[in-house]
Amino acid sequence: MSSPVNAEPLPYGAPGTATADGFESTPQRLRRTLRTRPAEGVLRRTVSSAGNLFRGDDYPLRLAEAAAGAQAPVATGRRIAVVGSRGGAGKTTLAALLGLVYSSMRTDAVTVLDNAPSGGTLALRTGVPDASSLDAAAAEMARRPPMSLADLSALLAPAGRGNLLVTGRRSAGDRPAAGRRSAEGAATAAASALSLAISRYCPITVLDCGTGLDHTGTRWALSQSHLAVFATPASVAGLEDAGLYAAAWRRDPGLASVPLLVVVVQTLPDGPFRADAEARRLTRMGIDAVGLGYDRHLAAGVEISLGLLARRTRLEAAALAAGVLARASA
Repeated sequence: MSSPVNAEPLPYGAPGTATADGFESTPQRLRRTLRTRPAEGVLRRTVSSAGNLFRGDDYPLRLAEAAAGAQAPVATGRRIAVVGSRGGAGKTTLAALLGLVYSSMRTDAVTVLDNAPSGGTLALRTGVPDASSLDAAAAEMARRPPMSLADLSALLAPAGRGNLLVTGRRSAGDRPAAGRRSAEGAATAAASALSLAISRYCPITVLDCGTGLDHTGTRWALSQSHLAVFATPASVAGLEDAGLYAAAWRRDPGLASVPLLVVVVQTLPDGPFRADAEARRLTRMGIDAVGLGYDRHLAAGVEISLGLLARRTRLEAAALAAGVLARASA
């Protein structure tokens, strides 16, 4: 039996799996608990259900209308790069959410690639924490180029209903230490080739990139993408980042041709800023922006289950996915 490509132990561990001392670790216990906790509490869900008995519930219709754009046919593969200004901006949450929404609403295959330099959690958020890394999948593709969607699926880890394909965290162990610059260049070329190959079989590819715009892996992902999604928190620093990065984007000859969408993420339940209001303010400043409100399930940092999101969040996520695809297809 061959050993897994990523031999490094995952620090969060598998929920319910005993450690050497016979007990779950704290991260394991919290992950087991939080992954099944809905965003809305019992009282709120009960009150909402009771209210719907006396008035028509148009939520299913509103959700269907919001989701229609996410199901739009795609003639050629669209690549969407998700970047952020700082840690905790909601970048990986956003990338995972987009991938899960698309895969739940489409019958064709959707891919999400963890392109963060190291220590990414995209595979964890999509429910396949042991997925092989982008570098390992790219190396395998160089040996055996995929000739069909089935071949491609064998390189990546299936998640959800099986039509969401995922790569795991990248690490320094995936790249040779000697000749760091040349090694990074080779890894970038291999990852780029994999991304282009994926687009032949998958209509939508979401790349979760690192923070900032200077990393080599982020630059190639942005240069190949049809849309860049910039995640920033609804905070003083996050909103300032949005303005600064949008201005730098327009001045950068390598990025200016790639459309930019800023997503203001509300990371605190009772923060002083409202994501939707700040997104409208950025729009008035000439920056294409939308907001994503706080959701307790998303904020838990574990596997995302669309069924556990608040109803408001599901509407926002569906509308966001539709808007992102429309912008990437324009």
